[in-house]
Amino acid sequence: MRKVRDITNKDVGIKVLKEPLEVTQDTIDIVAIHGIGAHPDDTWTKRVETEDGKAAYISWLTEGRMLPAVATNARIMRYGYKSNWFGKKPMQAKVRDVATRLLNSLTMYREEFNYRPLIFITHCFGGLIALKASVLARNDEEDWRPIFKSTIGLLTLGTPFRGADGMQYREIVEAALREYTEDEVRAETIDVLQRENETLNDLVTEFCKIHKREGHAQIACFYETGYTDVGKVVGGEQRIRLLVTESSGRLDFADNGSIARDHFEMNKFEEPGEEDFMLVMKALKKMIRGANSRMLSLSASGNAE
Repeated sequence: MRKVRDITNKDVGIKVLKEPLEVTQDTIDIVAIHGIGAHPDDTWTKRVETEDGKAAYISWLTEGRMLPAVATNARIMRYGYKSNWFGKKPMQAKVRDVATRLLNSLTMYREEFNYRPLIFITHCFGGLIALKASVLARNDEEDWRPIFKSTIGLLTLGTPFRGADGMQYREIVEAALREYTEDEVRAETIDVLQRENETLNDLVTEFCKIHKREGHAQIACFYETGYTDVGKVVGGEQRIRLLVTESSGRLDFADNGSIARDHFEMNKFEEPGEEDFMLVMKALKKMIRGANSRMLSLSASGNAE
């Protein structure tokens, strides 16, 4: 099994990684959301060896030359939830439950800035959480509607909008049960990642309808072109697969692109000059540029009070 650092109660929820240097009308919020079976901090962190042979850890969310250099006036946050679906303390992480908790946390953290422009950066399952949060916020008449109206960007990395092609649900569960007891496996958590899953199809369909009808967020979807050793997730047996294909990892109306890495590495960057990082930042810069015009439009319509 791929070992994941324990997610403690202190890791759950929103963690502010960087405050803006100065709060102005141009300040934005960026929230990063991790995937299933991943730690909310390690997801964005690359382990590298230094010249003296020691290990160093670089998070592109906080490294000064990376995201903070691109989003210079942003409050950068990450959202964490207990995502381990197997092990000694497995959790049942349903998309709706996690999305609801995310919205409640965002409401508290944005109490003074209800209509500050908001961008989500997500990996894998985290993209589905962002979609569900958007749908729930749009349908809310009181507490969450400002979140929908102020979301000006969604950037997904390896989100399986049409299911994960590289892993068959049955073989994943069987591999997990070879190492853990039935009480230590919450297979229903990954059920939504199956191809043709009804819950997944309904979520993506509803989000697309809302976006096409009244959406204002710029969306960028990146899919991997590197093959992943799925055995690192469960079972240990080497199985090289393309986990989230182009057809599953893109949306028709989004700015779509590829990342030349596998599923477990496409969310980790070491240097600002890496081509994949620069492509992701190009999409993010486009969202940031559109933030001011979007909020001016809301103000003119009387929605950003």
